[in-house]
Amino acid sequence: MFRNFFSYLSVFRQLLYADLLEFKPSYKDRLIDFYIYVSISVVVAGYMLTKLGIRKDFGLFTAATTVALAGIFEIFPRAMVLVADITGNRVISYDIILPIPSWLAITRIGFSDAIRSFALSIFTLPFGLPFIWNQFNPSLFSPIWFGFFLIINALFFSFFSMLLASTVKNINYLESMWMRVIFPLMTLGTFQFTWETLYDLSPTWAYVALLNPFVYPMEGIRGAILGQAGSLPMWFCLTATLSFTLVCGFIGVRQVTKRLDCV
Repeated sequence: MFRNFFSYLSVFRQLLYADLLEFKPSYKDRLIDFYIYVSISVVVAGYMLTKLGIRKDFGLFTAATTVALAGIFEIFPRAMVLVADITGNRVISYDIILPIPSWLAITRIGFSDAIRSFALSIFTLPFGLPFIWNQFNPSLFSPIWFGFFLIINALFFSFFSMLLASTVKNINYLESMWMRVIFPLMTLGTFQFTWETLYDLSPTWAYVALLNPFVYPMEGIRGAILGQAGSLPMWFCLTATLSFTLVCGFIGVRQVTKRLDCV
């Protein structure tokens, strides 16, 4: 049994390595893209929107939210590639005939995409901070919680995207998922406001919002950067995000396995 385990682990590691080699040539360009996106978002939120009466640290608030959502912007296009492959040439079929359980070969796609997401999101805060350093309070920043959320958020968005990819018939349907699923979940999931703000407005809708899995990555990472005050408890956000990750991963891997007719 242990021999098989280490054999599977070796193949799993080699598949991950191959995916990262594919990602390496585009990594620099992706960092440039993220720098442009983060810097413009932070400058507009921190110096222009605050003139409209929005909270004075809205630039830092936006930077923290951007850290949480960095993964979805990198991973969703990967989900499109997966759908295109499943409904087209099925290059993934070569992976599932390797000496490794098919479900594990598919699971590695989620981990591979999560590593891509993490490799970009880890730079999001450093990209934005120089523009709004006066809004940042280092004493409120928790590097341990921040690190936990970077990892768990990357895994969540990776397997969430896999779940979406596993449910659509073709790539055209997946393109609609951005406006029909991701955008509503993101916008209503405390993208530009806190859960506490929603609770003050309507406790009923605030509790309904707890069903939205996007709430927890954003509330958690903001708590790690801005401090716990005004955010949901970080341990609660971490537990919820991990739970949603496991659910999305289980269903997503299972659905992709079925679509590929894996035994």
